[in-house]
Amino acid sequence: MATQDDGHGNTGDKVDFSLTGNGYFINSTIITRDDGLSNYMSLNGKSKQLGGALISVLAEVAVKLNDGVPESCLTPDGDQGVVAELVKSKGIIQLKKSGDQLFTEATALSLCISLKCFDEDGKTKEGCTFQPSATTKITGGTGKFSCASGHLKDTHTRTVLAINPKGEPFGSVSGYSGRGTVYTSNSCDK
Repeated sequence: MATQDDGHGNTGDKVDFSLTGNGYFINSTIITRDDGLSNYMSLNGKSKQLGGALISVLAEVAVKLNDGVPESCLTPDGDQGVVAELVKSKGIIQLKKSGDQLFTEATALSLCISLKCFDEDGKTKEGCTFQPSATTKITGGTGKFSCASGHLKDTHTRTVLAINPKGEPFGSVSGYSGRGTVYTSNSCDK
């Protein structure tokens, strides 16, 4: 379920939009928790309502533990897996035509990673595919989106293409799709 930001005013525009795209993800060393896993995702997207967009996201997740034991789940394919929970995630959607940006912050994540994705040492294997779904709030932006608010719900498929010499995965993001609403204000003080 997408959460709607109640911070929008009655004046301004409301745009319901959909967004599709694809791109890549790489490991990031920026983490806030010792047990966190962080990555950077870059997508080339398009929206009938907003036009072409570049989407950049820095996200951190961690395996969800219950009394020190990883929480189990079933993947969409029916495989046994582990639940990954959101630690923190921020993003920018930059519209190609105007250059205006929308700032986003994830508020929830649904992700079950198959146990088949890990080797005996717990490291991610090449060929691993997983499908996160995120609920995100729009927290402002630039230009006409300076005082923007709203929400976005997205789902995408990630595939680990290779593991670098440090043991860090990188790969493709395909099948990205999102739906949301953005509110802009005519009386913005920013």
